[in-house]
Amino acid sequence: MKTLNIVLILIFSAMLFSACEDKIDMNIKDGEQALVVEGWLTNKPESHYVKIYLTKPLSSSSSFEQVTGAVVTLKDDVGNTEVLHEKEPGKYEIAVIKGVEGRTYTLRIQSSEGTYEAISKMPRLSMAPDSLTFKYEEKSIVYEDAGYYPYIYGQEIPGEGDYIQVKLYNNGKYLNKPADINIFSDEFVDGNYINNTELSVDTPFVAGDRVKAEVWSQTEEAYHFWTDLRTQLQNGGIFASPMTNTRTNIKSLTPGARKANGFFGTSLVATAERKVE
Repeated sequence: MKTLNIVLILIFSAMLFSACEDKIDMNIKDGEQALVVEGWLTNKPESHYVKIYLTKPLSSSSSFEQVTGAVVTLKDDVGNTEVLHEKEPGKYEIAVIKGVEGRTYTLRIQSSEGTYEAISKMPRLSMAPDSLTFKYEEKSIVYEDAGYYPYIYGQEIPGEGDYIQVKLYNNGKYLNKPADINIFSDEFVDGNYINNTELSVDTPFVAGDRVKAEVWSQTEEAYHFWTDLRTQLQNGGIFASPMTNTRTNIKSLTPGARKANGFFGTSLVATAERKVE
């Protein structure tokens, strides 16, 4: 990880919640619990999930309280509707509806905590990666650890207002540390070839590692959610409560219901993979 944290908010140089099952610490200061929704729909050929649970105070050593028995419905704007099956406590499966570019998806949750709703329009994927490379760096004032650091390449489609996230895997394991969050805007690179853009990693790779980079399209709302989350996690502390300080698209439709946190998003995904050598 770079000590100077030359983080990739060099605009296009920028959940928790996906099929990757990003894990975030949801401890909060003692007080009122909030309802958290984690969910993402993509074009990947697999089931997707929506997880619903309550935050817990820092003083609690118990596990998160799952929101069970909710009626969770997902619909799109072309007439498809699916009632999600509760696969396990608090985890609801999206098994039928698929992610399609340009469609608008509405997630509705009816539970004992109240009724909540989130809306997301599937954004186009503005940059499909064509390759990955790696550069070895010695330990220095810039690089905290010696090792191989990743660079990504690909053509960005013309038309401003696109956002992507790059998720990295090492030998099949998803990298989910705060420094591994790579989120980008195309503000200053619209329509250009993305050449030799370094990706942030918590721990550099070693020779022989098999690295996969997944590029996920993101809405502007999701972009702000991920940048908020990264900032909160990197600024951590004993009273850090990342999710409660991030923007969210989960809206309560019930007056006086618990505050809602988290995010329901939609993304198109493309992949590049390479062995470090």
